[in-house]
Amino acid sequence: MIQFYSCRIVSHIKLVPALQIPRGINSKKMKRSMEYNNYNYYQYTSSGHEAANYHFREYHTSTARFDSRHVRSQGFDRTLTEIRKWESATDCQKLKERQEGQFLDFTIMSYNVLAQQYLETMPYLYSKCYREDLEWPIRQQRLLDQFKESEADIVCLQEVEAEHYYETYLPFFQSQGYYGTFKQKTRKKVDGCATFFKRCKFSLKGEHSLEMRKNGKHILNRDNIALISILAPLKNPSKEICIVNTHLLYNPKREDVRLAQLQLLLAEIDHVAFRDATYLPVVFCGDLNLSPSSSLYSFLSQGRLKYEHLEQKKLTNNGSKIIGKTFLPKDLHISDSCQHLKALEKRNCIEKAVFSSGTLTHALAFKSVYNSDKFPKAHMASTYQNDWTLVDYILYSENGEELDEPEKRELTLLKRLRLPTDEDCKKLGPLPNSQNGSDHYHLEAKFRWHFNK
Repeated sequence: MIQFYSCRIVSHIKLVPALQIPRGINSKKMKRSMEYNNYNYYQYTSSGHEAANYHFREYHTSTARFDSRHVRSQGFDRTLTEIRKWESATDCQKLKERQEGQFLDFTIMSYNVLAQQYLETMPYLYSKCYREDLEWPIRQQRLLDQFKESEADIVCLQEVEAEHYYETYLPFFQSQGYYGTFKQKTRKKVDGCATFFKRCKFSLKGEHSLEMRKNGKHILNRDNIALISILAPLKNPSKEICIVNTHLLYNPKREDVRLAQLQLLLAEIDHVAFRDATYLPVVFCGDLNLSPSSSLYSFLSQGRLKYEHLEQKKLTNNGSKIIGKTFLPKDLHISDSCQHLKALEKRNCIEKAVFSSGTLTHALAFKSVYNSDKFPKAHMASTYQNDWTLVDYILYSENGEELDEPEKRELTLLKRLRLPTDEDCKKLGPLPNSQNGSDHYHLEAKFRWHFNK
């Protein structure tokens, strides 16, 4: 039996079901747990009445209403759809008219869809959300609605539960004309990465998966994976593009593990995407769990990182335990240029097989869709990790960046779907919510792939 407890609070009161509050909270005491966007939240628990755990939400008389479908808070009158508009890259105007068949325009989405089991095993992370927004049938429908509205040509998903992939995602995308691939994390973890592409635009030329757990290697003892797909456009089957989909370790205290995972992944991309002394165009999607101000992001975008003398775990310039000249164990046979030793031998480039130099490099210097000088600067966010931040990325190689003419590059970024700023996120409220089915916002970009190479 559910019992209701009344209390006197200013203004209007609304009872909203909340997640189960852990036992041990002092009974019959009203606790103010947080203040968020002009709404005050209260918790009231009574021992022996677990079903009566509710949030009492106070609505200030000076604040506009809040409902489950729209955000209308003080000084803020925009929905997520109104915020997330397409914006064009500044150098798009330089593109010249090309004949049909010389290029392909395509859109790509990257989305951490939040594995339901993680949500249910860590409910304290979502205590600010409406309970109905956390239920899988509701979240599932909102996610599918987002995919249907997007109609992206390529979709890269992270945190896809294996069961949900076969029961929900694959049947849905197949019904929409997509082909799907999936790689589950190692040691039977519940989730993995899934990549889908439209069969009317692409064919699958190759599929590669990378398991980042290496037995006996302490720095590579996590279950993260990557999925690499080689696609060919139907209008020009001789061309190929490399699509990378991954989800790196979350632990904010282990930058070294993420760096090791990146070195492993970059070596695999180098191996898969190398063709005749050059590389296929690469689009690298995923939840990388690193910020644009981090040394790891600089490594991806600039192609160089001196790790020697950095603090062992956080990769900062101060700390008692520092890294020496050796980072990855040598018996993995991955050079400091992030290349497999066998690949260098095959290319007759064994002189590039440098180990224990204290510096990592790679030849795949990436551009970022959401940290780009091709758009107005804004502090955008894709999720909440102690604060609203950007940890999800669509990166891409842009062979020929030094050329002033965008059509001479293999990939040209045309547009991106705008992310909310951190201020927008604060006003839109916690995730998941009625406007977004995951605890991440999805990323989406439009590219032009030139066939003149």
